[in-house]
Amino acid sequence: MKPKRVPQPPLNPALRDPERHEFWPGFITAVIGAVLLFAGARHLTGIDTVEGGSAWETQLIRAFATSGLQYADRMPPPAPPRLDDPDASAEALDRWAREQAAAAPPSWRIRVDLGAKQACPT
Repeated sequence: MKPKRVPQPPLNPALRDPERHEFWPGFITAVIGAVLLFAGARHLTGIDTVEGGSAWETQLIRAFATSGLQYADRMPPPAPPRLDDPDASAEALDRWAREQAAAAPPSWRIRVDLGAKQACPT
C-alpha cells in the first residue's frame, strides 16, 4: 500500500524567511556573562587577611581548605621579650607589661592566612 501524498502549496523562495543568526545579541550576552562571572568569582569579603586588607571569596575557600583560618580569640598572646641583654631586660619587660595591660581582650574575629599549607582536618 502506497502512502498518499498530500499536495503542498507553491513556495516562493524570495519571500521565505532566511533564518540567519545575528552576531550582536549573542556577543553582548557573552560579554555580560563574562563580567558577571568575573565579578562573582572575585567577590570581596569583610574578613581580614594576615597581610592586611580584605580577602576574596576564593582566598577564603583556599584558606579554609588549608587550615589557614585564624580565630582572634584563640590566637596566643604575644610572647614576652627575650632576656639576652641584661641591661635592656628590665626596660623591655616593663614595656611588655604596659602593652599587655593596655591591650583589650580580642574580639571574635577571623583572619585569613594565605600562606597556610596544612591539609583540612575534616
